[in-house]
Amino acid sequence: MTVAIRDNAIPSDHEMMVYKTMSQHAVASKMYKGIGDESAVMMIMLAARELGLPPMQCLNGGINIINGKIEISARMMSGMIRMAGHSISIKESTDSSCTLVGKRRDNGETATVTYTLVDAQRAGLVKPGGGWVKNPKDMCFARCISRLSRQLFSDVIGIGYVEGEIKASEQELVVPDDIPVEAEAVEDVEFLERTLHTLLDIEDPLG
Repeated sequence: MTVAIRDNAIPSDHEMMVYKTMSQHAVASKMYKGIGDESAVMMIMLAARELGLPPMQCLNGGINIINGKIEISARMMSGMIRMAGHSISIKESTDSSCTLVGKRRDNGETATVTYTLVDAQRAGLVKPGGGWVKNPKDMCFARCISRLSRQLFSDVIGIGYVEGEIKASEQELVVPDDIPVEAEAVEDVEFLERTLHTLLDIEDPLG
């Protein structure tokens, strides 16, 4: 079976020379120490190319590559969707909740998505002194646009994650004392704990 590859999927020799030169200058400038060597810089530029994004914007915080996965900044993700002709409107944006409404240009399909601080707490994202404590409004927006993008604009963002998603998925839940948890969420947690204890108390039929 032969897999067809579109003409511009692989960079030309000339493009690779340009990217290599740009990567060399980027590393030599010492402005991108946090990214790594020339190869790391090159990977970001090539990822930007596949996503149709300006390489320098991506190099300057637009995207990161973590363990082979692409993280896209919330601003960049929003820009990608709008550049594709689709629309996003903010229905609500507060320190505790964000609701976005998206609409596709091609078929008019719409979706309304919400992400809350309680969602972040349940997912184990809230840490003392972390971004969810310092900038909860921005963090709710970032996660909300990521959720909306996956549901309605997956063809635009590809396999990209929003910034912070990859590392945060490996973190444990720690809720600071100064961030209240809604009563409904606490009841849910208590219910899950009671259910878990009940299951653990059931004798293993295979034992």
